[in-house]
Amino acid sequence: MGIFSSIEQFGEKFTNPVNLALGMFDGVHLGHQQVLSASQNHACDINGVSVAFTFPFHPASYLRPDSAPPLLMNAQQKARMLHSYGMDHVILRDFDEELSQVSARDFGVFLKERIPSVEGLSVGRNFRFGKGREGDSSFLEEVGEKMGMHVQVVDSKNMDGVAVSSSRIREALVSGEIEIVNQMLGRNYRIYGSVFPGKKMGRSIGFPTMNLDWNPQAKPAYGVYAGQVKNLNSGSILPAVANYGIRPTVEENVSSPKLEIHVLEEINEDEWGYDAEIEMSLNFFIRHEKKFSSVEELKSQISEDLNQAKGLHSNS
Repeated sequence: MGIFSSIEQFGEKFTNPVNLALGMFDGVHLGHQQVLSASQNHACDINGVSVAFTFPFHPASYLRPDSAPPLLMNAQQKARMLHSYGMDHVILRDFDEELSQVSARDFGVFLKERIPSVEGLSVGRNFRFGKGREGDSSFLEEVGEKMGMHVQVVDSKNMDGVAVSSSRIREALVSGEIEIVNQMLGRNYRIYGSVFPGKKMGRSIGFPTMNLDWNPQAKPAYGVYAGQVKNLNSGSILPAVANYGIRPTVEENVSSPKLEIHVLEEINEDEWGYDAEIEMSLNFFIRHEKKFSSVEELKSQISEDLNQAKGLHSNS
């Protein structure tokens, strides 16, 4: 897979037919996956390549920085996820002044001049484009037809009668509705990071944890989750419990939340030590974070959390 920051660079390198999947693709949820699949199918029909054209940062962060939505994943994670769903290449182009001034009517020409071999575009039904978001998917079909480009408009993926969307996932995530998040993603919510040294508070109370270097824009609800932890170096996968929050019982005036992972089985400390690259999936939400009256009360609750997590794992 190639990852390009310049649409011009991509257009110069590839002369075979191209289908572009256009969108922000934050989260790469079920609706996005339908667009990606449509792009791949058309690329196969024209003996070409499927390419996701997206942005590392939300366009609103350039146009309206104070109201830009927090992202579900960073650019590198998104590119990796787009590839995992079958895209041949990804263009991560900054949304800038040049792109903000391209009118909806000129958008097709803008793409064709930079990628002469583009023969198709795939978008979601709610896709908007052009200066001031003046163009919609229906207008893109008109633009494509005039230029001889095949435009596929893919209907939204609905869940409980409502379209799956990145904003809907963010709302469920901050509410602790991780099972609903996972349904809309079509996979379990995943966290990536490196293990770093902590204060060993968990070890001191009998529940050793790995501290993960992770600071997302769209934050999940503070609380306890059951899931699986994967060592990306060795490939080992183990059941685990993750606590995300500010640890109010044992620390005061903490403004930055941390992710702590307790593995439910014996681990090799060398394999899972500092700097290990970790993927943690959040499969179930157990409870919201709270401040306990004592460390003993906290320890009792942690024991209950671990038992509940084991039950969830055994039943899943």
